[in-house]
Amino acid sequence: MALTSYSTLKTSIANWLNRTDLTDEIADDFIKLTEADFNSKLRIRKMITQSSITIDSETESLPTGFLQVRNFYILSGGIKHSLRFVSPSHMDQLRGTSTSGTPEVYTILGDTFRFSPKPDSSYTGYINYYKKFDTLSVTNTSNFILTDHPAIYLYGSLYHAANFLGGIEPGQVQQWQQMYATAMERLERNDREDQFSGSPLQVRSEDTVASPFGSRYTSTVTTNS
Repeated sequence: MALTSYSTLKTSIANWLNRTDLTDEIADDFIKLTEADFNSKLRIRKMITQSSITIDSETESLPTGFLQVRNFYILSGGIKHSLRFVSPSHMDQLRGTSTSGTPEVYTILGDTFRFSPKPDSSYTGYINYYKKFDTLSVTNTSNFILTDHPAIYLYGSLYHAANFLGGIEPGQVQQWQQMYATAMERLERNDREDQFSGSPLQVRSEDTVASPFGSRYTSTVTTNS
């Protein structure tokens, strides 16, 4: 069966497990666990989106589906003013002596941004950030991962199902886990290759971040912690 929709994915999960007694709710749990897993690990270009944010107070809410900042700036008078990330403890030190003005730094506390200096008027900020993939449901029957990389959904769901159901041969569980990890690594590798395809090699001086799947890649991000 082709993995083309939320419904066919659940049918395939039941078929691979050779189970006829899986309810939609249980199969949905396996899918949700897989989505939470790859949203926490993947950082690819398809996840980057831009939102504008009105900055007129010391704190503002994070955008919907926010995972990590890629870059953040204020556009004022036709000039981009980059906002610099600082740790919450550093922000506390800055707030002890700062006055109001154009925000220069920000931190993340829970579900909010916190800025310093405190804005002295209303500013428009633009944030490029990694956003969670939209979850599958009866109303949202597909997304980029299911369309282009269905193995991630299938093997991730089978791995989580095996942990829940029990009684599955350990070698099979290990194989599903490895195929899940391999599918994610392949997506990351394809994303990196697409970024630099056809471009001359250049010396880069970005931070090197260890991939959760064993590979390494370069990225500059701010995490919602």
